Amino acid sequence: MSDFLLVLGVALCILSVVLAVIQLMQTRAPRAAVICLIAGIVALFAGAALNPAPFAAGDIPAAIGRVTGQPGA
Repeated sequence: MSDFLLVLGVALCILSVVLAVIQLMQTRAPRAAVICLIAGIVALFAGAALNPAPFAAGDIPAAIGRVTGQPGA
């Protein structure tokens, strides 16, 4: 479950950057980007709370592999 929350949190944070650029190019307030960023941070904290070991940057590719079912992850 913590792997899923880690992947979801990273995806939402990356999506928030894309949404912020799009909304700023349209001269609109980046409200959806802020909502995605907050949801991503909440998902990361929830994943950290479920996992007794701390997250590291190297855990992200491994978690993506486990969530998507790639062999060798």
